[in-house]
Amino acid sequence: MAIGDNNLQLVTGIDPQVMVPGEVFELAMHVHNGAGQNFSWTGFTPKMRVDVASVSTTYSGTVISAGGGTAGFSLTAVQTATFGANAWGRIVLYADPNTGSENLHIATIDLRTTNEVLP
Repeated sequence: MAIGDNNLQLVTGIDPQVMVPGEVFELAMHVHNGAGQNFSWTGFTPKMRVDVASVSTTYSGTVISAGGGTAGFSLTAVQTATFGANAWGRIVLYADPNTGSENLHIATIDLRTTNEVLP
């Protein structure tokens, strides 16, 4: 692991999110290491833990560009249906090493669920 890789940060911050349980939810991220360079996803899996009320679930994401520091998440309607509507929660994004070592935190984002369907 290169120097600064354990100080990960989003290139562009992610605003608080709104999730409609029972609908698709997608999130993309571009990550830099502490040296300000693209984080290499080689040897890591993007992970997202979603906590809403008493429900906590972890999802694996997809690496879009291993050397470019980009990854994303796409939750199905069935997956989001496990979260209750009209509740507050949080999303924790991190890089999970494929072998050994500890997870590398990227960001914690506020989350609100709603049952309101937006046109």
